[in-house]
Order: sequence, then C-alpha cells, then structure tokens
Amino acid sequence: MKVWSRSSPRADAGDVFRLIHTFRVLARDPFFAFGASFVAVMAVAAAFAPWVTPYPAQGIGYASEPPPQCPGVPTAIAAVCPPSVAHVFGTEQNGRDLLSRIVFGMRTSLLVGVYTVALATTIGLAVGLSAAFFGGWVDEALMRVTDVFLSFPHLILALVIIATVGPGFTSVFIALGVTWWPTFARLARGKALSVKSQNFVLAAKASGANSRSIIVRHILPNSLAPLTVQMSLDMGIAILAEAGLSFLGLGIRPPIADLGVLIFESENYLSSAWWLALFPGVVLFLLVFSFLLIGERINMYLDPRLTYLGGLAGVARLIIPAKE
Repeated sequence: MKVWSRSSPRADAGDVFRLIHTFRVLARDPFFAFGASFVAVMAVAAAFAPWVTPYPAQGIGYASEPPPQCPGVPTAIAAVCPPSVAHVFGTEQNGRDLLSRIVFGMRTSLLVGVYTVALATTIGLAVGLSAAFFGGWVDEALMRVTDVFLSFPHLILALVIIATVGPGFTSVFIALGVTWWPTFARLARGKALSVKSQNFVLAAKASGANSRSIIVRHILPNSLAPLTVQMSLDMGIAILAEAGLSFLGLGIRPPIADLGVLIFESENYLSSAWWLALFPGVVLFLLVFSFLLIGERINMYLDPRLTYLGGLAGVARLIIPAKE
C-alpha cells in the first residue's frame, strides 16, 4: 500500500507552493484524475460549443427548420425524436437537437458557477482579510454583517433577490455571489489570524511595509489552501443552485440553453420521452459530482487531521462524512 507524504518541499514558502505540490501528488489519484478530467473535457466542449456541436444554431435557441418528423411518435409530440444517428441524444419538444442544447447548457452552467464563486471569493477575501488584519471595531463590525448573511439560507436569500430584480443570467450569479461570500470571509479571517502573527509578517511590519502590501504579498498567499478547497466544492453547489433556480423559473430563461431549463421543460414528457430528462440530468449530476470530488480529495490531502482514503472508501466519504 502506497503511503503519500503530506510534507511539502517548500513548506516555508506559503500555501502557493503547498498547493502546487498537492496538485502534483493528486494527479496520481484516480478519483481526483477522474473529476478533473471530466471537468476539463466539459469545459473545453462548452468553450468550443459552436464548433463541436452538430447543430450550433439549435443549441443557441433557434428552432429546427424543418421540424423533424419521427415515425411512431404521436402527432402531438411529433418533433420529439428518440436518440438516433442524426440526433445522438434525440430532440426536444421544439425539434432542436438535445446534444447541442446540453453542450450550450453546460456553457451557461459553468459560467454561472465561475462568476458566482469569483464574486463570492472576492467579497469574502476583502471582508475576511480586512477583519483579521485590522482587528478591533473593524473586525467586530464586519463579522456581525457576516453573521447576518449567515443567518439566512443561501438559496432563500437568492430567491428574494431574483424575485426583486427579475430573472436572468446576470441576476442569477449576482444573487448567488452576494449570498455565498460569508463562508469565504470566515475561512479567510481564520487563516489570516493564524498567519498575521508569524515572524515574516511581523518583520514586514517592522520594515515599514504598508497594510496593502502586507495583505497582498504575505497574508493572502498563505491563506489560499482552505479557500481553494471551498472554491472547488462551491463550484458544484453553485451550478446545482443555478439549475434549481432555472427549474423554478427564476433563473436562466428560454430560449437560452441551460441544464436546469432543459430538465424543467422535460416535465411534461417523462412518460413519453425519457431522454429529455435523463441526459441533462446525468450531465448535471456528473458535473456537480466531479467538482465535489475534486474539492474533497484536495481537502483530504491538505488537512492533516484526515486520513487519506483510497478506492471506494474515498468516494463513500462524500456521502457519509466521518464522525468528529
């Protein structure tokens, strides 16, 4: 049985080198490799969707002309064709190629996830690092604001914001981002409090470095490890939350392709066209699961309190957390 060392060759260089060492080691982990490979393939397919999809115009939202006619399918849903050579995943109720719609839907979901996590991380870092570095009444005020946001469920608060400003791509990621940042603020503050008392930070203060330089050059690089884990986990959760909002009609609106929209539109065809819900649902599950798998494997490696688990035990940890 192979034992993985947790020691980093540049332990004194901060979390940047620790993360680089972590990714190099985890590249040999089959579960991490699966999650990272699937996310990479989906991201490349989404980025080049107009060139890799068989019907890019239909993926964007244009109707199929002429509508496909499927023998053996009731006239009421004649445009809904089962999987075939021409349409690998079949067609949806408007006659558009489902594979093209799913690939463009992945692009929407990934963009919302990236924008949501980027916005939440930016706000959380600004709040958490400022609270830890300045302390006193600044810390108290910022943490009380954070507690107010933490007292509301993320999705409920996002629903209130979207219901106020209206649904849409921009509204979704802003609503999710401004409700997601407290977790990052808490993580950043906790890590920064442990770093600010280190000798290299005290030396920087003694040398006359200003607050901005100390935060950016010393505290931030040494606070990246827990934030990277949280970003990986929250990417999958943000994609799932966006799909849920779109399913409720408060997220992305048709004809823009989105995985949540595709699942919502399949509601009336569950008994007659199984592929309409199956394929978008499987892609959404694998995308979210891959991000959770990446974050969990990084967390298990970086946290010295956790024992590295290989094989099926590592996957089981995603479903059944270890007892404290």
